Amino acid sequence: MAAAQEALPKRQRILIVEDEPFITLALEAMLPELGYDVAGSAAKVSAALELIGRERIDGAILDVNLGLQRIDPVADLLAARACPFIFTTGYSIAGLPARHAGRAVLQKPFGLEQLATLLHAEFDLPVDERSPFKADAACSPGDRRLSPCSSAGASTPSI
Repeated sequence: MAAAQEALPKRQRILIVEDEPFITLALEAMLPELGYDVAGSAAKVSAALELIGRERIDGAILDVNLGLQRIDPVADLLAARACPFIFTTGYSIAGLPARHAGRAVLQKPFGLEQLATLLHAEFDLPVDERSPFKADAACSPGDRRLSPCSSAGASTPSI
């Protein structure tokens, strides 16, 4: 049994940095469904930096604004460690940290399909053909911002 567990690939651990409790809870439910583990969640920059210092983080989902705090120090640390991350925002992409303007952005509200597509793209994972969360043909592989992209006729809950 232990050998079988060792043979399985380790699930990637995602840090959630989000100040809206509803969105955090939704992401904590969505990530395992998509095959990721939640490394932790933080609503403040200081808590996020602490988690990065003590946990194995394979990637992160970062809300651009945490109340009055900006996410810049967290994004800077993750970038310095070559750790992939995506931003989420309910505002314009003009508010992204300038040093990370080329990073992927998930515009709120977003659904499970958009999250799945963007996470697969950031981790350079092929989207499983059997998955109901395949990339939409209308979305160019070069698209780094997923707001209106979703499969025609598919309805997924948005957060």
